[in-house]
Amino acid sequence: MGRLSTRSILSRLFGRAVVVDVRGKRPREMITWVDVQKYEDKLCEGVIVLICTGWSQFWGQTNYGDHPFLDVDVARKLVERGVRVIGLDALSPDEMKVGEEECEDIGVHGVILGAGGAIAENLRRVEEVIGMERPVLSSSFPPPHSRFKANDFKTCSQSGFCRRGRALSARSLAAGSSWQSPYSINPSTLLLDPLEASFTAAVTSSAYPNIKFALDVRVHDDGVVRVRMDEVDSLRKRYDEAASWALVREPRLSKSEATACAQRTVTKTIWKLVVQYEPLKVTMFRDGVEQVVLNGRGLLHMEHFRTKEESQPAQIEDADGEAEAQTVFHVNNAAWFEGEEQDAWWEETFSSWTDSKPKGPESLSIDITFPSHPHVYGIPQHATNLSLPSTTGPSASFTDPYRLFNADVFEYLADSPGTVAVFNAVGSDTWIDVEKKDKGTETHWISESGILDVFILPGPNPTSIFSQYSRLTGTPSLPPSYSLAYHQCRWNYVSSDDVRGVQKRFDEADMPVDVFWLDIEYAEGHKYFMKMVVIIDPHLKRESSYPIYKIASDLGVLVKPKSGEGEYEGWCWPGSSSWIDFFNPKSWDMWVKVFKTKSLDGSWAWTQSSENVGIWNDMNEPSVFNGPEISMPRDNVHYGGWEHRDVHNINGMLFTNQTYNAVYHRSDPPKRPFVLTRSFYAGSQRFGAMWTGDNLGTWEHMAVGVKMVLANGLGGMVFGGSDVGGFFGNPDPEMLVRWYAIGAFSPFFRAHAHIDTKRREPYLLDEPYKGMVKDALRLRYSMLPVWYSAFWESSLTGAPILRPQYVMFPQDEEGFAIDDQFYIGSSGLLFKPVTTKGARSASVYLSDAQIYYDYFSSTAYPPPSTSPNTGRRVHVPAALHEIPLLVRGGSIVSTRERPRRSSPLMKHDPFTLRVALDVEGGAKGEVYLDDGEGYGYEQGEVVWRGFEAATTVRGGKKGDKEIKIRSTDLAATSAETIPSYNPANAFATSIADVRVERLVVLGVGSKPSSVVLEGSGKMLETGEREGG
Repeated sequence: MGRLSTRSILSRLFGRAVVVDVRGKRPREMITWVDVQKYEDKLCEGVIVLICTGWSQFWGQTNYGDHPFLDVDVARKLVERGVRVIGLDALSPDEMKVGEEECEDIGVHGVILGAGGAIAENLRRVEEVIGMERPVLSSSFPPPHSRFKANDFKTCSQSGFCRRGRALSARSLAAGSSWQSPYSINPSTLLLDPLEASFTAAVTSSAYPNIKFALDVRVHDDGVVRVRMDEVDSLRKRYDEAASWALVREPRLSKSEATACAQRTVTKTIWKLVVQYEPLKVTMFRDGVEQVVLNGRGLLHMEHFRTKEESQPAQIEDADGEAEAQTVFHVNNAAWFEGEEQDAWWEETFSSWTDSKPKGPESLSIDITFPSHPHVYGIPQHATNLSLPSTTGPSASFTDPYRLFNADVFEYLADSPGTVAVFNAVGSDTWIDVEKKDKGTETHWISESGILDVFILPGPNPTSIFSQYSRLTGTPSLPPSYSLAYHQCRWNYVSSDDVRGVQKRFDEADMPVDVFWLDIEYAEGHKYFMKMVVIIDPHLKRESSYPIYKIASDLGVLVKPKSGEGEYEGWCWPGSSSWIDFFNPKSWDMWVKVFKTKSLDGSWAWTQSSENVGIWNDMNEPSVFNGPEISMPRDNVHYGGWEHRDVHNINGMLFTNQTYNAVYHRSDPPKRPFVLTRSFYAGSQRFGAMWTGDNLGTWEHMAVGVKMVLANGLGGMVFGGSDVGGFFGNPDPEMLVRWYAIGAFSPFFRAHAHIDTKRREPYLLDEPYKGMVKDALRLRYSMLPVWYSAFWESSLTGAPILRPQYVMFPQDEEGFAIDDQFYIGSSGLLFKPVTTKGARSASVYLSDAQIYYDYFSSTAYPPPSTSPNTGRRVHVPAALHEIPLLVRGGSIVSTRERPRRSSPLMKHDPFTLRVALDVEGGAKGEVYLDDGEGYGYEQGEVVWRGFEAATTVRGGKKGDKEIKIRSTDLAATSAETIPSYNPANAFATSIADVRVERLVVLGVGSKPSSVVLEGSGKMLETGEREGG
């Protein structure tokens, strides 16, 4: 089972307690008793103070050496306030007894760990006292703090604005057909732009006739419709800047428009937009069929700003003229709509935290209905099916709505007639109810604050949607080529020698690897930047000797508490921490300066690092250990006076964006940054990669990780992955082999593990598992040209790297719900992850009447002779040493097959072309290359080749066929994409020696009589592979 020290046990409890080292040595996450005394007023009910390392021996003393020690009066005050004070020590029961007796009278509880005691027993003792669930410590389960703790996060019923939104929906259902939205357009205020397809109008609410709203409808030149509504002439300004952070530029408007008398109609090509005046409703039609309806169910509600005094009980004067407050019956004209109760309008409590709600109620509710679309996708970072299940109604799979608490708000809708999408630009906490109805889907979006700013993307197919969305928020950046290779990470490699040793073992095992990662323990006291690193979290240790904190504090760019003055102080890995407010423009240049490898003006810079470093931005939601829902209080104040509630979902994106910018400016000329983030928002795809967070080493997490990466890709975050092997737990060899196969077909391929897990670098596996993982790693490296070409395409079109069935075949309804297989870009490769223990075969769904080939054996799976145009399933071998991978007929796949230990060593390697002939005997493919590091590709320093195969019947002997395979220079015919291309560019010249060394042609039926290199007449060697 193993043994742990006191320090190791405390590491498992950190985040659940304030950990105090009474002797002031500050190991790991602990603080000193001086800190407890200094901040005792900040410790409130529900907080646990764990006092460790010798407390019982010195209880009641004032000093330990030079360090002020425990203070009985302070401990007593903490206990009286509801703080639980617990002493931990590694003593025998007799030694501990004295300390326990002395502190019983004030409620301090002692726990004997036992020096070097068994891990299970030690944890059981601690957790029995502090109330944590008892751990199940085996290779199949993670340590206790790794599990999701539902009580740390709100449910809808614990969130005031979500309760109000659902209550509004319930009232509308109860009213039935008599329910009508109170919002309507005043026709006399309609202002039509004479040159562009847009108009504005005043909106009023019958529930609050004196409150003013403004509607702004715009049609972009690509058919996207933007609908904005805001409160005007109000007590305060609503947050309206979310879209400005997401959009890459201000969209251009269409020049066409048409009108109607009782509604506003804008027509473009095959679709029509109708804005109904009373009640307000916005509908998009395609070919006369409703596609998207806003406020069709009458759930639009923008809670207006009001004063607390307006909501006080009425007063009645008695006979003597004296006024006294009474409970009275009074008329509330808005009760039918808003309800009678002022539910969490002015204050809200969750666990031990109170949100002061200084602005009162300000939530936004909007129903968006998709009458013709039974499948909806998107809402990133949710561990569920790709086609989202219902959260309300009789067929609900969940009791709570989907929640967006730090990700972008985006949703696709698909059915056989076409695809549409909506992008809701909101920066605050948002809940979304989904209900499948007949042949359509109803959704209800409930946000804590902000304006209505919805983009309707008309499609009509997935490719069009990706293009329209990327025009709004930008295409993914082209990453450095090394970042597509294999990454090895662990919390934590303990020293430089440890990292070098790991690298040496990879080399000895002849396993390829490009990147080694350092987690938080590399930085003394978690003061990031102090050495060469990978991880940089957003919290700054509040210590004047820490230069980054000092610079940010002096510049005044730290997030403020609810008072709007001073610096917010919370708790994270370093202990007492503050957070940079990246909404403040002054922080941007500061961040660039500290990332420099040389000081520009004598100020502090990261001189102990090099340019060749990637950055890992973790904890950037932000994560605050002693904050509500392990995050920042919502009434904290950011630049411009905005509360954190307004910008929470955008906050993490700005940290990553500015990190990307800082890394970009480290080099001259600049190199492409690699930045990994946990928190993201619409537009984050322009600045790097994401991963799905701390997962478990289980089959279930392996399977759901695939679905999450697919969903995130649909939302624009195409560079994503889940940690191979799971962050927590100790997966068995079979699970590791399967997970490495999945990692080899993920855009971001990283293995990672928790500090308390066993070492599980792949070279530590026994045979045959070690050889299987090695094969998966080598397969990934051989396919790096496929991955890099897919990222190039995505950087141009916004299309996802991993493409689920409905994206590839939007006319095949049978494939809409499939989320356990996917295609790699436009390569024609179809991968089926194996996520069940003991599998020997896998079922793969094929939508089209096309032949497919097994990538390894070349076994052909032709379309059936009967009903060839319907989907079918084929069963492929999937024993542990086998990877279910098919090549679609009509594809040409470019690989580099020579084993190397890292990707830079492959620059001059030759190519293999795998030509998979379709049922007509043709095939196409392409490969894109550049230096993989800088921005020379923007000046045309690329090699971009297209390949094409065609089969023709020759005269003479019956059935004789000729297959011609040609290569073309795609860059030379893509002036819009690469305007300054020269075939003799510097990069092309640097790899002029690279050739195609092998052709593998699938589907020829028999060995060719001859193979001739056209132009030279040179006869080439031929061979024959089993399976065709």
